[in-house]
Amino acid sequence: MRFFLAPLFLIISYNTIAQNDSLKSIDTQFETLMNDANNFKEYKVIKQNAINTLRRNTNKHIDQLNSKITGLESSIETKDSRIAALEQELEETNASLTGVNAEKDSMNFLGIQTNKGVYNTIVWSIVGVLGFLFVFMSMRYKSSNSTTKAAQKQLQSTEEELEDLRRKSIEKEQKLGRQLQDERNKLSKLKNEK
Repeated sequence: MRFFLAPLFLIISYNTIAQNDSLKSIDTQFETLMNDANNFKEYKVIKQNAINTLRRNTNKHIDQLNSKITGLESSIETKDSRIAALEQELEETNASLTGVNAEKDSMNFLGIQTNKGVYNTIVWSIVGVLGFLFVFMSMRYKSSNSTTKAAQKQLQSTEEELEDLRRKSIEKEQKLGRQLQDERNKLSKLKNEK
């Protein structure tokens, strides 16, 4: 980098010094021309050779300045085009950054790009609904379970009563059957005795 800057500095310094010398030399040449000129009444008489030399030097200096202006204008155009390219690149980078930030702040949920806040709201709503359903179903299960247990106790009690009634019915039937048999036996004894 130093090797690049040192020659650049020397070239710029030389151009500035050369330009100042050129200007001084043109100004000096005009003064020398005026001082060397002969006076004739109110006029100054100048040698044609001296004025031609001054004209050549002035034209040369103007050409140098024009070429320098042209070089500077092309340098400005190059820099302007570079600035425009950098501004375009900056716009593209900003657009890309905006897209990346938007993508970072959103996520794909059920095939739809959604904001993280909306996603969190949806997820917590689902969690809340599932929690509510869990509590509701737990309460319904507890209620149904207690109802089922009461119904089972009732059924068991009814089955016991039914079994007890069946046993009593069988006993009564057997007792009545024995009594009937006893009465038949008595009747047949009575018939046999007659």
